[in-house]
Amino acid sequence: MKSNLQNPVAFFEYILNEQNIYQELEKQLFYFDSPSYNITLPIEISYVEQNEWGEYITKSMPVADLLIPILRREFEKSKKLLLENYISNDLNKNQNFLRYQFNTIQSLINNNIEIFNKYSYFLLPLRGLVKFLNENLALPNGSNFTLNESGVVYTPINEKEKILKSNEDIILSIFEYMQRENEKKEKILNQEDYQQLLKYITHLVEKEEVPYIDKQLNPKISNDQLRFSFWVLHYELYTTKRKRKYFYDFIKAVFLNFSNSEISSIESQFGTKSRVVKDKFLPNSILSHL
Repeated sequence: MKSNLQNPVAFFEYILNEQNIYQELEKQLFYFDSPSYNITLPIEISYVEQNEWGEYITKSMPVADLLIPILRREFEKSKKLLLENYISNDLNKNQNFLRYQFNTIQSLINNNIEIFNKYSYFLLPLRGLVKFLNENLALPNGSNFTLNESGVVYTPINEKEKILKSNEDIILSIFEYMQRENEKKEKILNQEDYQQLLKYITHLVEKEEVPYIDKQLNPKISNDQLRFSFWVLHYELYTTKRKRKYFYDFIKAVFLNFSNSEISSIESQFGTKSRVVKDKFLPNSILSHL
């Protein structure tokens, strides 16, 4: 179930059910190209993959590694829908709308204590939505909405910031350096091309497809640095090692640097760290992975 303008938190109503959690995980496992997998809720996913020598090996990963990126994307969508609904109504309707949305979120917690105690990180986007209501939509002099989490035992995880980051935050933290200078004091991209790049990447992230490319770009950095920047973006969005192949198509389509590269070559070197020069102009969001 997708969130929509009439029900901006519909996805979170839908996901608080282990049958639906299982279905969402299966959708994500499509990108693994795995001949077999086993989902053991709420803890682990085991899957089979073929290594570089053609041998089939069994690996495992925490369920949270696939669920957290889903929650982050849906959190972002819900915020946009809340805002869109809010600005289309008058003041009285808006206050009723906000109260209704808060009550809906509170009911999700009240009615799903068992699920939240199994997947306590599900609380994070709901807390984030209430914070968004208080800080961005509620009247300045009004009282804040406060969630009652009685009965839920929250287990902190180190992915908290990722769930609450917006697409824009993630994109800028990685690619803002491209409007500055490289090691040779050359502008990596002029301002027009930089803004075009942000539009392309935003489409890639939000639509999960390659946008229409009306102008190719030629940033003045090495191909290894450029390619690895997109590996970092993929990691920040999806965390998993399995790559979404439209990222390779995007790199080839957008950048003149890769016009003559084969998709198989981009894929084989995607995430390769050894050839990436740690130049000072690269941001910490990239350097921290090298």
